[in-house]
Amino acid sequence: MSYQLVIAALLLCGPAGLWAQDAGGQQVAFSVALKSDDQAAGDHGPFNTDTTLVFHRVVTNVGNGYDSNTGIFTAPIKGLYFVTFTGASGSEGGLNAAVMKDGVNMFAIYDNQNKFSSATNSMALKLNAGDKLWVTLWANKRIFDQSRLSTFSGFLISPLP
Repeated sequence: MSYQLVIAALLLCGPAGLWAQDAGGQQVAFSVALKSDDQAAGDHGPFNTDTTLVFHRVVTNVGNGYDSNTGIFTAPIKGLYFVTFTGASGSEGGLNAAVMKDGVNMFAIYDNQNKFSSATNSMALKLNAGDKLWVTLWANKRIFDQSRLSTFSGFLISPLP
């Protein structure tokens, strides 16, 4: 599937528009929010060290690649994946976090608006089976969540040989 077709499917149909393609019989998608429905809204952090965020509210986990105990997505098959991360800052501001692939910063979000703003970044990533993705909140920064404002999602665009 060409990248132009993938982009068109995303714009016209959202991620569901890509399900029709052959993924070698396996579909992979996850979408999680920082706080579970029974947790009160509020800031997460700041912490003295870089911290892996554990997104507790699992909305979608097709293929069971996301582990809600660790906050880590493990690619079940080799492929091209679309990954996105949105973070909200609360009344204290200071949001700075990154999506990590096996310990390497793939992309980040940053927001210093100070009060109740957000940032989003996305990227297509080539992942091998077993590669791990997670979100790291940098030291002395914070992230806010209420009603799924801070989310981490990804899905398989196409398997790779």
